[in-house]
Amino acid sequence: MPPVPHQGGGPAPVAPGPVQPGPVAPQPGPVAPQPVQPQAVQPQPQAPMPQPGPAVGQPFPPGPQPGQPVAHWQQQGGFQPPVPPPGPALSPAGTPNWEALAEQNEQSAKRGRRLKLIGVVTAVVVVAAAGGGGYWYYQHGKEKTPVPHGAGSPTPTVTGPSNTTSAPPLKGIDSPPTVGSLPAKKGAAALNLGADAKQGTMAGFSGQVLKLPSGQDSFASTSTSVVEVNKSFTVSARVLVDVPNGNRSAVSQGDGQYYSFALGRAGNNGHDQWYFKVQVPGGGSAIAWSKGDATVNQWVLLTGVYDDPSGQLTLYVNGAPQSSAKSAGVQPSGSNSLQVGRLSSNSQWADPWHGAVADIQVWDQVLPEADIVKIVAGPSSPPSIAPTGAWLGG
Repeated sequence: MPPVPHQGGGPAPVAPGPVQPGPVAPQPGPVAPQPVQPQAVQPQPQAPMPQPGPAVGQPFPPGPQPGQPVAHWQQQGGFQPPVPPPGPALSPAGTPNWEALAEQNEQSAKRGRRLKLIGVVTAVVVVAAAGGGGYWYYQHGKEKTPVPHGAGSPTPTVTGPSNTTSAPPLKGIDSPPTVGSLPAKKGAAALNLGADAKQGTMAGFSGQVLKLPSGQDSFASTSTSVVEVNKSFTVSARVLVDVPNGNRSAVSQGDGQYYSFALGRAGNNGHDQWYFKVQVPGGGSAIAWSKGDATVNQWVLLTGVYDDPSGQLTLYVNGAPQSSAKSAGVQPSGSNSLQVGRLSSNSQWADPWHGAVADIQVWDQVLPEADIVKIVAGPSSPPSIAPTGAWLGG
């Protein structure tokens, strides 16, 4: 039978039948028509025929029926309202059982609170476990020094002095074997002699000298460090060279890739001059040259002074200052052993001395000029500051 058109101002009645579970809130905005199950017929001025659902094209879902309370859900932000859980069956009159709904909502809220509490506890346990594991790895995995979870940049660890013994000296470049030694006149380091190095005397010189005819076996060296090059120091020796040209090293220190310091003769702008030079950390050298040419077959007192605070090195020839140079420190070399008659260069022995060397002395400080002058006079006028090491003295 065709539907009877609705007349009057009230909402159109619908056919009796079961109602959708739970209240449905009225919406401020348009939503898609929702199918409505037939409800009980309410008395109206005209007796309508049962309807299968909302009228086609109706812009809003049907409002609440007379006698039915208005739900309190409100749509926000253009989203569909939440769908309530299925409610209890309505009473025979078509009215929801509000006590049952309230009890069900309370149970649902309790379940939500329990789930939320469980989630929070689980998160705390996970974070604590992760943090604890990170801390254990930080404590026990010190090689890579990982950072605990949540920490910022790793903080450097300051380590105190170690109780272990110091490391052995670095091994120097290979050297020919030695045959015998000369005891030190001051200090504990003896000079070990190469096969061609000969102790003896020379005309015109009072005291013992070390004769060095040049060559790979023409040298003498200590087995241990003599001068601490990271501090101020002074080195002095009487030298005689008997060839007119060529680079010659009388006294040096170091058996590493390059020497730490050296006293000797070398070419400079077409002239063979005396020098005092040091190896600069990072490469290169600083050199203080003599004012005049180096003499041949004459004894000369060469003295080199390095002042660590100022970084200045100065050469003295026979007690007279020659020139100075600046250096940003002095590079250690291998075992820092003292070398007589040679120096290390590019991991090889070089600049062999040709002549004789005597009266070798070292100080662990800057020797004043007045004391340097006294050295020239010989053993009869010793300096006021005793050397820390001495060999072949008169």
